[in-house]
Amino acid sequence: MVKGAAHRPRLFMCNLYDIGRPRGRKDHDWEKAIAQTLEEVEANLEKRFGIRKTDPGLVITKNGLGPRASLMRWGFDRPFNNAINNARSDKLDGMWSTAWEKRQRCLIPISTFYEWTGSAGNKQTYAFQCPDSDTPLWAAGLWEERNGEKAYSMLTTNASPQVSKIHHRMPVLLAPGDFETFLTASNPDGLLTPFTGKLEIFRCFNPLKNPSAHQGPEREDFLPGF
Repeated sequence: MVKGAAHRPRLFMCNLYDIGRPRGRKDHDWEKAIAQTLEEVEANLEKRFGIRKTDPGLVITKNGLGPRASLMRWGFDRPFNNAINNARSDKLDGMWSTAWEKRQRCLIPISTFYEWTGSAGNKQTYAFQCPDSDTPLWAAGLWEERNGEKAYSMLTTNASPQVSKIHHRMPVLLAPGDFETFLTASNPDGLLTPFTGKLEIFRCFNPLKNPSAHQGPEREDFLPGF
C-alpha cells in the first residue's frame, strides 16, 4: 500500500488533522463522559476539517468533576516559534517539563491526520485513521495558558512499524483505558510509546490545495506499479 515510501524525504510530524463529524457515545465510560462534554462546546467550533497551526481545536482535560471539553489554540507560542504544534515525548525533562509535571495534559480527538513525503513540487499526501471510520483516534497532548490564552501541543513518539513506512515519528495515540492514567498519574511516561493498534493508511489528494472545500480525505487511486 505504501511501497517505496520509506525512502522518500520525511517532513515535520503532523501539521494537519481533522476532528471529523460528531459521533455517538461509545461503550466505554470515559468516552460516554467525553461525548457528553463535547456537546457543550462543539457549537462554538469554527471548523472540523483541516485543523492547522494556530487554529482552535477540541481538547479534553480533567478536573475534579471529570473530563471537560474546551477549545484551545493549536501550538505553543514562543519567541522563536509562534506555533509549536508538536512536543517530543523524549524531551519532557526540558522545555515541556512544566506542563508535564503540573499534569497539564489533554486528549485530542482526531478522525484523520496527514503526512507528506517526496521532494518539493512532487509531494504525496497520506491519510491516517482508525480502520473503523466511526471511531476517533485520541492523541495525547499538553496544554498551557500564556498571556490569557490557552494552547495545546500534540505529543509525538517514534513511529510504529506500520507508520515508519511514511514517517519516523507519529502522534502518541491512547486507548480509552489509558485516558485516566495519562491525565492524572504523576509520570505516565510508559504510555508514550508507538501505537500498537492498526491504522488505515492510504494515499489521498492534498487537502491544502482547496482547504475551504476539505471535508475529509479524498482517496487517490494508486498508480500502476503501486
